[in-house]
Amino acid sequence: MSPSQFKKHENISKSNWHNLIIDEEEISNTKLYLYSFYEYLFNGKIGAPVHENLRNGAKVLEFCSEGAVWSKEVAAEYPNSKFYAIDSIILSLTDEIKNLTLIGCDIFKKLPFLDNEFDYIFSTGEILFTEKNLFREVLSEIFRVLKPGGWLEVIYTYNSDVAYGPAYTRLNNAWNSWFKAQNIDDDILKNFENYLEETEKTESISHRIEEIQVGSDHASGEFLLEIVLLFYRNVRNEFAHLMNISLEEFDDLVNQFESELNGKDSKVILSHKQVLAKKKCTHSDISSTVSSTK
Repeated sequence: MSPSQFKKHENISKSNWHNLIIDEEEISNTKLYLYSFYEYLFNGKIGAPVHENLRNGAKVLEFCSEGAVWSKEVAAEYPNSKFYAIDSIILSLTDEIKNLTLIGCDIFKKLPFLDNEFDYIFSTGEILFTEKNLFREVLSEIFRVLKPGGWLEVIYTYNSDVAYGPAYTRLNNAWNSWFKAQNIDDDILKNFENYLEETEKTESISHRIEEIQVGSDHASGEFLLEIVLLFYRNVRNEFAHLMNISLEEFDDLVNQFESELNGKDSKVILSHKQVLAKKKCTHSDISSTVSSTK
C-alpha cells in the first residue's frame, strides 16, 4: 500500500491520545510493515475463529485504526461484511471501499455505536497505550459494543526482560520516562488478560506469545530490526527532546543501537502477543435471542 493512498483527515482530539508518530506517510509505512510482520508471525491477518462469520456477513470494528491498513486489506477479502475503522486521528483513504467506513471521534468517550453492535473487534497495541485512569473505561466501552459471543482480538509488542547494551538501555529508559509522563502503566502490556478478566464480560481468554530476537541472524529478526529502527527514526524529535539531547546525538544513539542489535552477542528479544477474548452471553441475551426467533 502506497502512502499516497492516504490523505489527511480532521484531527478530532489529541488530548488523551499520545501518538508519537505524527507524519501521515510514516504512520502508513510503519503500520504496513508492522501488520505484515504480525501476519507472518501469527499465520494470517485474523486469529479469532470468525472467518465463516465474515464470509457470510458480519460487522467488524478496528479500534485505534489510524491508517486503517488492516481494515482495508481484510474488507477486500470479505466483501459481505461491513467494516468500521475508528480513531481519534484517522487518515482517509483516497480510493473508495464500499464496505469500509472511517470514523474520527474521541475514543476515550462513549463510542458512537449501539450496544452489542459488532461481531468482531480488532486492535493493535495502541489500545494499551491509554492513560491508566482511562483504560478500564475504554475496555468497558469496547465490550459494550461487542455482541455476546463476539470476539475481541488484540495484537501488540513489548520488551522482554533481557540484558540490553548501553544504547538500547538509554532508549529503553526514555520509553519508561515517556510512559510515566503520559500516566501509562506497562503492567497493562504484560498482564492484559488480567484486565480482561476484571471486566467479568468474558467467556474465554487465550493468548499466544512469539519471542523474536532482534537482529540480522535470521529473516524475521532482521525485518523486526527494520521496523524498530523505522519507529525510532520517526520519533526522533519527541525522544531527543525527552532525553534532553540534540537530534544529531539521538541519530548517533540509534546508529549505536543498530550496531548493538547486529552484534553477535546481542540477546535483545521482543515479545509479540496475540490475545483473544470471547464475550460471554448472559441469561438476558439468551432470552432476547429466543424471543426474536418466535
